[in-house]
Amino acid sequence: MAEGQEEVFAVSYKEQAVHQRKHRSDAAVAGLAAPAGVVRASVKDMKPFDPFEILGVDSSATDKEIKKAYRQLSLKYHPDKNPDPAAASYFAEFISKAYAALTDEVSRKNYEQYGHPDGPQAVNVGVALPEWVFAKDKKVAPLMLLGLVGCGILLPLVVASWYMLSSNRFAGPNNIMAETLAFYYHSKYSVKESQSLVRIPETLVCAMEFISMPTPAEQVAPLEELRKSVLRAYPDLKDKAPFWKRKASVLKAHMLVLSHLEREGDSIPQALQADLKFVLQKSPLLLEEMFKIATLPRPPHGYGWLAPAMAIVEMQQCLAQALSISARKPQGKPADASTLLLQLPHFDQDVVKKLKRNKIGTLKELAELPAEEQREQLSKAGLSSASAEEVATFLSVMPTAHVLVKFEMEGEDEIMEQDVAKCKVRLVVTRPSHNQDSFTLPAQGKSVRAFAPLFPLPRDENWYVILADPATNSVLSATKVNLLEAERVGFERPEVVEEWAAAQAGAEADSKKDGQATGKAVAAASRFISRYGKGSTAKGSDSTAAEVTDAQEAGQLVELMFMAPLKAGKYDLQVHVLCDSYVGCDRILPVRLVVAPLTRAAKEGRDARSMAKAQQWASDDESDAGDKSDGKERAGRDSDTDDSGSGSEDESDYDYDSDETGELESGSDEEYEEKPKKKSKAKVEKTPSAGDTKQAPAAAADDEDEGMPELLEQ
Repeated sequence: MAEGQEEVFAVSYKEQAVHQRKHRSDAAVAGLAAPAGVVRASVKDMKPFDPFEILGVDSSATDKEIKKAYRQLSLKYHPDKNPDPAAASYFAEFISKAYAALTDEVSRKNYEQYGHPDGPQAVNVGVALPEWVFAKDKKVAPLMLLGLVGCGILLPLVVASWYMLSSNRFAGPNNIMAETLAFYYHSKYSVKESQSLVRIPETLVCAMEFISMPTPAEQVAPLEELRKSVLRAYPDLKDKAPFWKRKASVLKAHMLVLSHLEREGDSIPQALQADLKFVLQKSPLLLEEMFKIATLPRPPHGYGWLAPAMAIVEMQQCLAQALSISARKPQGKPADASTLLLQLPHFDQDVVKKLKRNKIGTLKELAELPAEEQREQLSKAGLSSASAEEVATFLSVMPTAHVLVKFEMEGEDEIMEQDVAKCKVRLVVTRPSHNQDSFTLPAQGKSVRAFAPLFPLPRDENWYVILADPATNSVLSATKVNLLEAERVGFERPEVVEEWAAAQAGAEADSKKDGQATGKAVAAASRFISRYGKGSTAKGSDSTAAEVTDAQEAGQLVELMFMAPLKAGKYDLQVHVLCDSYVGCDRILPVRLVVAPLTRAAKEGRDARSMAKAQQWASDDESDAGDKSDGKERAGRDSDTDDSGSGSEDESDYDYDSDETGELESGSDEEYEEKPKKKSKAKVEKTPSAGDTKQAPAAAADDEDEGMPELLEQ
């Protein structure tokens, strides 16, 4: 190799060695995050170690040529020959290692495996920050560090905390605040075991939705005016200091509720109208949550509370029709005649007194009047024609619930101690408006709208079905339902109601065995025949005799699951069917629950029946599988017969009226039994005789007759 080339290689590798030492002395900055474009990562591009290039020999050089090149470079760069420190460093780090990589066995193996005679080499990776971060101005770096910590750590933490808190703030399908549910469940104003209707508003207004309502300074004067209006209606509140010493937002909500119940909504100041609408919008949802808390199973028997549940539904009725709480009778007693009249729009005590002078003292008497006479009486009582029209509309939409109740234990004949039993409640709803030609049912999946002209928002009509024990103030089971299906049955099949009444009267006659009960049954049957015996059908349906006999299975079915009492005996329970939109539409049906003792023999008998049912199900599954396989074989044989050309119409098993519908051709049972005999190869199956076929419906009818008294026993 020429001397000039050796000097060039030497100088380049000297510079490389100096650059490596300088790079190793730089401090690496890592672990900081910065915005995009400020931080840039760099990986140092290092020149690969090539011993042949360092020594200046070809890759095919022999050991003799390698040693010769090493000696020549040693004469120039060895420390003994050249006192320059850079030359000594270049000789030690490059020339000696290049020679060792080509002659020493270990170094050569490292070079072949890792590309360097010393083995694997570290790669220097650094994170670079802009120079202005480390400027002479000492204020920039701390500010930059604070910005990085705030944007990279604190801000994401705050956003995550806010999201978690806001997502857990509401609970349930009604999106009620979790703090509200905590207030209702356990606080000074929580739902109590014997809470009456008068105490319900105190609990209602303690919701966090109302507590967080703003009360700006502009509402000071309107609130004072509202306070005077409430005191005029409730003068006894003047001396009740705890009522006025509550939080301003809670007091405002309570006064707005009382003003609405007194039908003073129009006289409320305009500055409070938005708050009134908000309170009335949230109150039904809050009352529903209070009902759930009241009926929540509690130890030791796992039953809820009846008294607060009834009071909460009554409060919903008062809110819907703007009926004063003081007009209602004490909880547990039915509303009197004046209460039912006071729920009508535009009615007050003066209107009720004027109607009583004309011998109209009940809601039923007013509703049964002819239309012209009804308008005349309302006009004499001081109502305008528009107000009388609203009253007529209200009377036409007042619902009436018809109820059938039956207890059962699935798969068993009787209910025993600690059983999870079922209470089946069948409901039919009728209204006077069903007889009007303009009446139409809501679409499937929709709700029936309640007629509440004094409630500022649209309101759905819902019903609460409660199975309760009034003797112990217990709720065994409760649910909220929308009786749209019951409304449909009441509209399309009004004869079901008469059938229920006739069947129940007949059951009473069988149980009492006296002439009076028989007279009731005959009277009910006569009314039914006179109304539906001339061939008239219900609106929108083709009623037949089969539908009438199946009336006990008509109506909307509501199933209440409950835990049977722990002790055997007879329990006098009640089924409450309560409407949340009208006063006087509630039905309370007394029922008797008979609980048998759970003896050892009864338990063993149940276990044996369960095992027998399981075996029967297993055998049914096996028989179904066998029928499927037989069907496949039969289909294969039929296809073979068709392929051979023997499948003519005369040789077919059954004749069909239509190839599209696949319906069997009409004929007698004897003809039906003779046709399978024509088939020669197909498997012949045993079919019931004509006599057996005719006896089956009679047996089914007997079973239905035996089941009817059981259905109406309650």
